[in-house]
Amino acid sequence: MAYLKSIWESNNKRFRIEKKYYSQRALPLRPEIREKRAKRQNVTKQTQLEVNRRLRAEKLSRLLVDNFEAGDWYLTCTFREVPDTETIQKELEKFKRRIRAIYQKTGMSARYISVLENLTGSGRPHGHILLPALGKSELEKIKKAWPHGNVEVKLYGGHLRDAERLADYFTKEKVAAHSGRIQVSRNLLRTVPKKTKVTRAEAYKTEIDPPKGYRLIKDLSYSTYTAEGYPLTIAYFEKIETGRGHGQKNLQPHRSNALCGDTHGASTKTIRSGRRKKSDGADGDPKC
Repeated sequence: MAYLKSIWESNNKRFRIEKKYYSQRALPLRPEIREKRAKRQNVTKQTQLEVNRRLRAEKLSRLLVDNFEAGDWYLTCTFREVPDTETIQKELEKFKRRIRAIYQKTGMSARYISVLENLTGSGRPHGHILLPALGKSELEKIKKAWPHGNVEVKLYGGHLRDAERLADYFTKEKVAAHSGRIQVSRNLLRTVPKKTKVTRAEAYKTEIDPPKGYRLIKDLSYSTYTAEGYPLTIAYFEKIETGRGHGQKNLQPHRSNALCGDTHGASTKTIRSGRRKKSDGADGDPKC
């Protein structure tokens, strides 16, 4: 045989991503299988850019899953008046230093992922930053630490779907072309996929079978072909939780199309499918 298999598990073991694919280092040995492959595609510059974008999105999605959970804060910081790009970047860095000081006073170290959007183009510039949730008083301090405009706070959904959606949005070419570099704190946990070369059998199954203790996330999983025409399968799984005294039960599928929910004082709620809200000044925002 030979094909490559990549397995990634989140730090809390709740999610698992399996990828099966052929590469130049692992191709089927039997000629009849090679002949069944799809038509080879011309790898254009645009195709390669999309491949690279998807790899960046996968890495960002893993960071989101490993370091943030449901109820964490997704901030959108806007500007009343639009300064130049250099000033915008400096002000966001000052804001993050103030945030770190607020977290340090609680005995926690601030983890974050941040990005500046619309530094060029027609939209108004604004910043996004994802943070672990603290108490109401700390949230008010964080809002006051941004004196340049509004701070909109929404709750991060915490599911693998939310991570995939947010990572896909921030790496899209039309967004990235007018945005600053995605910045992450040094203290983020990073788990990496484990790759193995499968040689024990020639057959490559495109069917997706969940490993024991997991269920398939159907809407994220798919099979396709590489540019060389060989099959590629990517499967997403969620762990089946065990209820107290009730045996095993499936976690209810996460159905929200929104990444986050609004925060109104001490009360919070999750925005469900079809009820996203647009951020102030955040043109094209993923409504998280």
